[in-house]
Amino acid sequence: MTSLRRQSRGFTPGGELHAWTLFSRNLWIDDMMGDLYTVLDLLAPHVEEPGYSGYFRKEFDAEPTVFTFRDGTFGPLKL
Repeated sequence: MTSLRRQSRGFTPGGELHAWTLFSRNLWIDDMMGDLYTVLDLLAPHVEEPGYSGYFRKEFDAEPTVFTFRDGTFGPLKL
């Protein structure tokens, strides 16, 4: 399931601000995780605001890995 949505980001004196949001829920076989990293690498330079971006979980991992976008790249959340 994937969707691209235009969302309101607030208002300025010139009018309403909008941004695009991408939502995707996929099953990636562990051997294909490199393909996921490629997709995230392609998206990273276009992310306007750094911060939380989502999570992924390998098939046999108990906990998901939270990732963030920052400075044109992505990586696991650093606590």
